[in-house]
Amino acid sequence: KMQRPARLAALLLLGVLPSITAFSPACVPFSGSRGGVHLAAPGSALPTGCLPTRTAQAPMAASLPGSRTTRGRAGGLGLAAQADAVPLDAAVFAAKSEALAALSGVQDPFRGDALVKLGAVKDLTVDPEAGSVTADVIIGAPDLQGSIKAECEAALRGLSWVKTVELTMAALPPQDELREASRAMANGLKGVKSVVACASCKGGVGKSTTSVNLAFSLRAKGYKVGIFDVDVYGPSLPTMVQPERPFNPEQDIVGNAIMPPERDGVKLMSVGFINPQDSFVLRGAKVSPLVQQLVSTTEWGDLDYLIIDMPPGTGDIHLTLSQMEDFRIDAAVIVTTPTRLSFIDVVKGVEMFDKVGVPSIAVVENMAYLEPQEGAKVDAFADKYDLPPEGVEELRALVGDRQRLFGEGHKTRLKEMWGIENAYSMPLSPLVASQGDSGTPYVVGHPGSEVAERFGELADAVVAEVDSLKAGGSRPEVVFDKAAGDFVINGKQRMSPEELRKMCRSPANDPTRIPKGLMPTDMVPLGKYALSIVWSDGHQSLMPYRSFVEGYEG
Repeated sequence: KMQRPARLAALLLLGVLPSITAFSPACVPFSGSRGGVHLAAPGSALPTGCLPTRTAQAPMAASLPGSRTTRGRAGGLGLAAQADAVPLDAAVFAAKSEALAALSGVQDPFRGDALVKLGAVKDLTVDPEAGSVTADVIIGAPDLQGSIKAECEAALRGLSWVKTVELTMAALPPQDELREASRAMANGLKGVKSVVACASCKGGVGKSTTSVNLAFSLRAKGYKVGIFDVDVYGPSLPTMVQPERPFNPEQDIVGNAIMPPERDGVKLMSVGFINPQDSFVLRGAKVSPLVQQLVSTTEWGDLDYLIIDMPPGTGDIHLTLSQMEDFRIDAAVIVTTPTRLSFIDVVKGVEMFDKVGVPSIAVVENMAYLEPQEGAKVDAFADKYDLPPEGVEELRALVGDRQRLFGEGHKTRLKEMWGIENAYSMPLSPLVASQGDSGTPYVVGHPGSEVAERFGELADAVVAEVDSLKAGGSRPEVVFDKAAGDFVINGKQRMSPEELRKMCRSPANDPTRIPKGLMPTDMVPLGKYALSIVWSDGHQSLMPYRSFVEGYEG
């Protein structure tokens, strides 16, 4: 019963073969194939029980992508082009149909059409019993092979019977037109000097507020700045910053390039500008390629700093942006609140960036305290209700100090754990919140305020830390002497792996249960403040130099 629909589908296709062959070259079995497309010389007869395939030259050898000839040959024949030129097996045929249907939604952004419709899926082989799918995929832009492969794999793994997917990616022949257009799709970042991510693993902690005000603080100091809002599901940038001119797709999308809107000299990009009305309902596998394409095709021009407003969490988007070949995140600013719950997520964020080699250079603790009421308001209240002098003094004592509604925070602990010296506390301010909803950043509307000065200090710290990272800076020399089994620090100080591991302050590390025979398998300096060590038991430590280097001042 389960094979009946597959047999019906096969019979249906066999019934319409004459009409299909009118649009496709003939095929004959070809020895040596691995079970996919069987190419034949043009003009060969079509054996009974075989599905038609293309000749070796059509349509992938077409010189111009998206031409009417190419798409006319490929359109509608994706299934025929991939089927075996052998007697049909109903179950295999049905599985191939499902695989091609799954791939039909994957686009080649360079040629502007679906891969299946373009005939780009070659040598498709399926084994429904083993759950395996193999295929060759030929695309138009070599720079996008990774993202398109990931999208194809995700589409195929969505089929209930698929267990393993093996795709071989290839690009069209290296023609000058293709090369130039491909590079244009991924070269929007070529003028960006430094990339700084603002991240948090907890939503609602003021990360977007920090990103926007940091960017405009850098701009106020004379730097060329851009902001990229990565949050596809809940973009904040269009609300927090109103551009000088609304984004117009017809005017601002030129070929493969997107012209970002601007505000006070800061370039802005968010999916909220491109699609302001509808929400993006996408599976995770489709979000990362979208973000990757958006950041690389935006014409940022020459920028000193591109501020990345990351979405909450430590998911695919974070890893994608951290590992893009032409997009290097230089440093991260971690945003949190004083609560213990937020601190736990800060630990995850710092360790995530540590794993991908991105140093965390600053921590911003939002909603750290509530500012006291102004003295004039206290006096007015006392006069209104005719409070006695002792009542006025008591009222001043109650409202005159900063109130830490969420606790004392964790700045000291952050410095001890990872050596992050740049930690800033921002107040819980109704004015900052309302300014974020107005479309004008707080530091633009209130440039002389205490909060604006604090953001200015954060901007100075980011500049200094990024410059230090790029210059290399002076940092301790740490090597591992395999013969002696010790770390050698600055040529004279020695520590055993067990001694150093016990100093790791990561919550995942238990100093009382250090395995015997522990050895480092990898060591990477993160700027001038810490050393990342991967141990033989799989644990990864982020060790501030000041925690184990004698006499280190930072």
